[in-house]
Amino acid sequence: MDENNRFLKQSLFHIERDNQQITTISPLSKVLPEQLHMVDYLLQFVDLVTFTLQQKDTTGVIYYCPIPVGKIEYAQLFNQFSSSDSTASTLKSLILKTLAWKELNKPIVSIFTENCTDIPLATMLWAGYRIASQKLKFGFPESKYGLFTGFGSTVYLPSLIGNSATLNLLTQGKFMNSEEAYKQGLIDEVTQQQDEGILLAKKWILKNPLLILDKETKQKDQLSPEAILNVQRKARGLYPGTNAVIELLKKRASSTSIQAIEQEVTLYLEVLNRPEPLQMIRTLYYGVQDAQSPSRIGLLNNYTLNKIGILGAGMMGSGIAYEAARAGIEVVLKDVTIIQAERGKAYSTQLCEKLLALGILNQFQQEQLLSRIKPTEKVGDLNGSDCIIEAVFEDFSLKAAVTQESLPYLADNGFFASNTTSLPITELAKAAHGSKSFIGMHFFSPVDRMPLVEIICGKETDEITLQKALTTALKLNKIPIIVHDGPGFFTSRIFFNYLLEGITMVLEGISPLLIEEEAIAAGFAVGPLAVLDEISLELMLHVYDQFPALHASQQRAYSYLKKMVDQGRKGKKSGVGFYDYDIESKQKTIWKNPMIPLSENTLTPSIIRKRLLHVMALDSYRCLEAGIIDRPIDGDIGSILGVGYASYTGGVFGHIDLTTLPIFVAECEALYAYGEQWNVPESLKELANRNFKFYTGFLSNWH
Repeated sequence: MDENNRFLKQSLFHIERDNQQITTISPLSKVLPEQLHMVDYLLQFVDLVTFTLQQKDTTGVIYYCPIPVGKIEYAQLFNQFSSSDSTASTLKSLILKTLAWKELNKPIVSIFTENCTDIPLATMLWAGYRIASQKLKFGFPESKYGLFTGFGSTVYLPSLIGNSATLNLLTQGKFMNSEEAYKQGLIDEVTQQQDEGILLAKKWILKNPLLILDKETKQKDQLSPEAILNVQRKARGLYPGTNAVIELLKKRASSTSIQAIEQEVTLYLEVLNRPEPLQMIRTLYYGVQDAQSPSRIGLLNNYTLNKIGILGAGMMGSGIAYEAARAGIEVVLKDVTIIQAERGKAYSTQLCEKLLALGILNQFQQEQLLSRIKPTEKVGDLNGSDCIIEAVFEDFSLKAAVTQESLPYLADNGFFASNTTSLPITELAKAAHGSKSFIGMHFFSPVDRMPLVEIICGKETDEITLQKALTTALKLNKIPIIVHDGPGFFTSRIFFNYLLEGITMVLEGISPLLIEEEAIAAGFAVGPLAVLDEISLELMLHVYDQFPALHASQQRAYSYLKKMVDQGRKGKKSGVGFYDYDIESKQKTIWKNPMIPLSENTLTPSIIRKRLLHVMALDSYRCLEAGIIDRPIDGDIGSILGVGYASYTGGVFGHIDLTTLPIFVAECEALYAYGEQWNVPESLKELANRNFKFYTGFLSNWH
């Protein structure tokens, strides 16, 4: 190591050597140096460890996470790794050097003092022994963004936890705590106190002066076809990172460690240069970060939210009550009778019991959470609420009545929110005396699992009310998007087009089973016909009744749904709908209407997938053009997190960019024969002529 390199390493890392010749290395800064590529930075670290191990008097090395733990700057990662042969060789060299540490036969310990995920966690696997403090979190969530972690993770993990556990850890985006990581073999020792880590590390090094390992460590288990099938069933081959992990683990058993590293680096760079991960990270990482940024509520930094009143203790109201209580807010849960209100609180008890069984919540925390929810049938108990959220049935008159009844009990600076999927906020606000402080907050069911909240501004809603609604959403740890009033707002509106297209294809004589299968293959969470059964066909008719007008395709769908309801086929709750439901076996089978013969000109699977993806994206553009949403990123977040749009696309506008706008417009125009939903706005045609893209990399082009 020359003097310049040694000086550089010493300027990046703190190096401490004790009288037993054990060297401890930790990063000096909490942020990566801007002037250094991350791989170059890690090379400095790896070279420093190698140099230290090569010294004859070195007993062993202890290191803390070399990458400052925090949020990965994926934008830098993409810029640094984009199509560079030198990057591939440098990355390969980096991981190979960590493999060479074993040849030096000296103990190496890594110590976790903070939550550790992604690439930082991969770097901690390079050590021969790992020690962690209690109650830390570990995992590889990059699979949620279409990536896989790389940096030796597919090489080192199998020998620690086995192939099957490695597959799940690298592809499911789930986290484990310190105790779970210890049981699986990811962590070798868990400390009671954080400062014990260094003492335990030194003790272990002195007990294990020679770390002699086989050159090729055998895997703990073989990767079973069932394990692969389970992952593929969820991923459907749509996520490049997951595909890469499966391929690498299949090859691992027959590859040397050196070959495995070469294979991993090659696939890592291939995945990083695929379009899908960038699209997903833009929406699900940077987009979500921006949506949850405290800077969005700059006008209300001192706003306090002590008490929330909730009208309606059904599934939605009960879910909102639980989330508010979990956030430490006092909740008054009101329904018509105390029995119904208490039943709503019981939902929170059920959720707490599950968390208690999993060890996520303790008895005291459960008692504290439940004590914050007051079920009541008395409207006066709402008095002094900083916010009242109405979550009653989707009926205009009912919502207006409960609004008027409860408004006198709102705090002077409070605001009123209606949880509605489609009723116009501007019209609902007329029931409130001060429509400026009236807003829509559309939560998604089940509220405890669905992160999105669609905040809907009516024509009279003022900025301060919007800020208060955003504050409330962030307090409840939700991801808010801002939309403006209009039939169906944004998420419901584009979702109705998804459902409409499913019904339209049924009426065309397309096999209902094929429609459902291709919806799943396209990346949707649930097929359109299954969704209709879940929400009930009667509710869908009720929603259509709220629309100011229906075009011909919607009218055909409405008429068909009406006939099904008249026949008693109302959906899952009635036992029959687009599916037939067997109560005993809890199985469902698709229903083939004998009155609709299957078409001889059956569409190809790719056309069915395209129709379902395109129809929502096309209507999203109409929403953007009409000012229902202000930014494409809100449409992308809302489509994925709200209604289960294919996440690998990055959302509805990401899908258009992946398709390219000229091709997207041409394909939509070719589908116009199937209905008015395929009418392409002139402005979109003009943008297609300019080969417009909604994004360049991570940046929006929409102004």
